[in-house]
Amino acid sequence: MLGPLRAWRGETPLNLGPAKRQAVLAALLLRHGAVVSHERLLDGVWGADPPATGHKVLASHVNPLRRALDTAGTRPAESVILSGKGWYRCAADHVRLDVADLAERGDEALRTKTSGDLPTAAHQLSTALTLFHGEPLANLPGPFAQAERQRLLERQRTLRLARLECLVLLGRFGDALDDLACLPESDQFDESLMALRMRALYSCERQAEALKAYEDLRVRLRDELGVDPGEELSRIHDAVLRQDHAYLLGPAAGPATAPDRSRLRPAVNQLPADTGQLVGREDELALLTALCDPGSVSVVAVDGPAGVGKTALVVRTAQQIRDRYPDGCLFVDLHAHSTARQKLSPQRVLRRLLRSIGADDREVPNDLDELMTHWRTATSSLRLLLVLDDALGTRQIQPLLPSGPGSSVIVVSRQRLPALDADRRVTLDTLGTGNATRLIRYIVGPERTDQEPEATRELVRMCDGLPLALRIAGTRLQTRPAWTLAYLVERMTDDAHRLGELSAGDRSVEAAFRLSYEQLSPTQQQGFRTLGLAPTVEFDVRTPAAMLGWSPQDAELVLESLVDTSLLQQPRPGRYRMHDLVRVHARRLAEAAPAETGAVRRAALRL
Repeated sequence: MLGPLRAWRGETPLNLGPAKRQAVLAALLLRHGAVVSHERLLDGVWGADPPATGHKVLASHVNPLRRALDTAGTRPAESVILSGKGWYRCAADHVRLDVADLAERGDEALRTKTSGDLPTAAHQLSTALTLFHGEPLANLPGPFAQAERQRLLERQRTLRLARLECLVLLGRFGDALDDLACLPESDQFDESLMALRMRALYSCERQAEALKAYEDLRVRLRDELGVDPGEELSRIHDAVLRQDHAYLLGPAAGPATAPDRSRLRPAVNQLPADTGQLVGREDELALLTALCDPGSVSVVAVDGPAGVGKTALVVRTAQQIRDRYPDGCLFVDLHAHSTARQKLSPQRVLRRLLRSIGADDREVPNDLDELMTHWRTATSSLRLLLVLDDALGTRQIQPLLPSGPGSSVIVVSRQRLPALDADRRVTLDTLGTGNATRLIRYIVGPERTDQEPEATRELVRMCDGLPLALRIAGTRLQTRPAWTLAYLVERMTDDAHRLGELSAGDRSVEAAFRLSYEQLSPTQQQGFRTLGLAPTVEFDVRTPAAMLGWSPQDAELVLESLVDTSLLQQPRPGRYRMHDLVRVHARRLAEAAPAETGAVRRAALRL
């Protein structure tokens, strides 16, 4: 992907056909095993001008791709490209992508740089950048390929800039200048790269060249864009003029806040550590890191069921974009689903936030309305990133929004929060088979999973692609090296014991589900338990209506409310289903109420 699209089976190159066919393949591969509808695929490859024959044209591209990618005699169910009524998807575990290698190597290199190990980071960044072999997805048509191309080019720029920063900070000015001399024409207006070039030139006693490079860029910016250099580059220019050796060679010479910026105290960073491997969330991460509207407060809602990895994704996002918020990054866990911690009221959160940005406790009021006014006034000139984790509802969130243009708020919740005015919403689902397998291989180690491929696949199926379940299962295998994967699978075969096996220390899949269940109303709880006994995996409103004697209208209200709580899925309008592990939990709850269960079972048998 990181150049013209190419594929091999072993060492043998494969013929992928014309550009449009390659664009279809790329649109499937880069969904990482997700189901892609015909309509979405047509939109992604043909854009506003889809072919009149629609899915027939897709088949004319997919069938030759199957012949190219599959080995002779491959059965349809084992094909690299799977299909169903109205959809296609790639079997991600059959394919290794260079973009996945880039994500893993790039993330590791950036973490190393953050830790301060610059020599190792520079080497890791160089290795990651060698994966590029030209423009990503070169010459592939369609809006999907164009969007992915831009995302990958931005990733390349981020890694290249990080490597150059390492080289300059390590005093390898000649290496940095060699790399800067080979930059493409598209980077001629990049002020961050020019700042590094000026620092390297000055450090090589080429002050006049540094000043000329600045002047050339200033003229280009003025003549072609009608703007002046930004604050960072202007400070570098002033430092070169003053021959401020300490500023130009120290780490403080990087992007900084203007000295006259209004703030209550130096910027604070409350973000949790970014730990663990984030697998299968590349699309969501790219979407979230596109945050930041300089003219308004951006609000993004991230929702999904318990254990799906919402907080991990948001922390990774926040760590990657924190440099955009010079006045601080604030993180508050609202404890909406916690038994050990009390849920936080808006008043308590506002007082904590005001202290975080330097407000004097003696000046902080107690009344909620006064606190909200105080918070909005204090943040009106600040650019903040605020992460609100484990939120319960909009009324809990609305008072906490800052007012400074360019600030961003990321809200994490198990609820859909339809009443929240969000600029963007991201709903996380469980991982597909390919990504779930990648996660297990990462945790347990490929030497164990590759010895037991069938047991690995069965373990992934039993964990239902839920990251929390996969991590707990992986942790149990880590801490019990004598266990085989097949042994753990055997222990989980019985549904009555499966959730019990998915528990390690204070982490438990069943406990996470229970906390979501306890937030439901009694009617919702009854509906949820009943659905655990439903005779089919997928159903409509008539199923709970018949089992409980409700009207279809009442049943639909409860089903839709359970969708909003992420305990129920809606694969298409009017149809509902539960994730497998959630269904097991609902069944266990129903069986704990024997009188109710008997009546419901009898009704289910009549369906």
